Amino acid sequence: VEMASARGDLMVQGEAERLVEEIRVFGIEEVGLKAWTKQHQVLEKLNMQAQISVMNQADEFVVEALIDLEKISTLIHCLIVCEVWKDTVLMHVQGDLASSHYVKLYLIMYHEAVILGLLEKAFYHSSAVSMAGDSLIELSDYCYRKTVYLNSMHPETDEEAPKRDEILNMKDIERLEEQRKKIDFSCAISALTVLRFIVENAETVPISVLSRLLAEQDVMQTLIPLLDESPWTRKKDKKLEKYEDGKWIEVAQDDMHRISKTEAQVWLTLNCLLLHPECRRKYEWTDNRKGLVMKLSKYFNELLIDQLPILSEMRRLVETLAFSAPASGTESRSVVIEQIPELRNNILQNDFEAIASQFKSKMQNESPEDQKAEMTELAAMYDMLNVEDFMEDPKCAVCGEPAEKRCSKCKMEWYCGRKCQVAAWKKHKPFCEMISGLADDRAGSQKAEIQDESGSTQKNSYHQIEILD
Repeated sequence: VEMASARGDLMVQGEAERLVEEIRVFGIEEVGLKAWTKQHQVLEKLNMQAQISVMNQADEFVVEALIDLEKISTLIHCLIVCEVWKDTVLMHVQGDLASSHYVKLYLIMYHEAVILGLLEKAFYHSSAVSMAGDSLIELSDYCYRKTVYLNSMHPETDEEAPKRDEILNMKDIERLEEQRKKIDFSCAISALTVLRFIVENAETVPISVLSRLLAEQDVMQTLIPLLDESPWTRKKDKKLEKYEDGKWIEVAQDDMHRISKTEAQVWLTLNCLLLHPECRRKYEWTDNRKGLVMKLSKYFNELLIDQLPILSEMRRLVETLAFSAPASGTESRSVVIEQIPELRNNILQNDFEAIASQFKSKMQNESPEDQKAEMTELAAMYDMLNVEDFMEDPKCAVCGEPAEKRCSKCKMEWYCGRKCQVAAWKKHKPFCEMISGLADDRAGSQKAEIQDESGSTQKNSYHQIEILD
């Protein structure tokens, strides 16, 4: 009999394989419905287990199952569907549903981050990149769009954190927009890592993927400016922070010149684009491209090379550009049968206003019992996953300061003290009563089941599932 090991696994290998085998593609009109929500829960569990395996340097049986059962392309398909839904359907439904179905809309947005998290862990292995097959063109295009998004962001200014009253007066739709910004940014940062893994496997990826990245999109034109803009760095309350491991971290004075993991991903991707033989064969140099790459010279110093010694050869290449450009690739002008991202193009042919209308109708006509059952399942899942073990220290829901107190009824909202809790109560009360009602029902149900077997009772808790800043 298989047993979960003491290292904290959420599931055993056999269970992971069973769950992976059930993963399927959903149409954009099915997003947010009952079956889709159940698969979201499955993917969340698998993503958490994959993260645990990485943290424990243990067997990555979730990733192995995704590769062996050929589910990489399925995940990519689900990712594109979710991205398009956010870009086309969400705008039509959030005004009517932000208050009544806030958690559902949040989960749909967060779904993109869950899938990308699985792909990020899987693509560390070259075999996963190979298994993507023709769908890799969809994923590389997705990553390219995320680099464009990062370049379009407004630089963070040194602003003070929002005041308590501003947070309390924020409408649900405004809260949802704030969550979307955080999720979009998180996905864009993860996409940089996925892009690096794609480029590092240049010798095995389809020819059309490299040609599209290097010729049509010229992804270096969007990567190099990121080193100037540095969107993974910000000042908040006059303190420097860097985005690492899914959260903003204050940078100590001694670490000011340390390269962040995100910045390292950009450098490693550029290094591969400029030096990998397959990339060099497909890249055609122009004066504009030469001038852009030469801008990298200002970053090269001993601090950078000490942290990323692999960049030494790239440094020499950039320095020689001042005298002459490398010869254009022998395949840069060859005839290539261009593969286009048909999946996304086909999805974009849908009538999104009609899909939004159907979604609103189904959500608004959902019975209270069905809503309650779905929330109970979600609460039970996050309770089982011990989400708090993966979260940074909790922050006050009102002022953002470190929090030590949690709402005693719903167990989901954190506060720095009673003053903030009292200030937030009017807005928090309806949600709190709904969740605590679910907890009472679930506790009663489990109590009956457990007492039938052993006469003992079990205490339940629920965990915050929003991304905390």
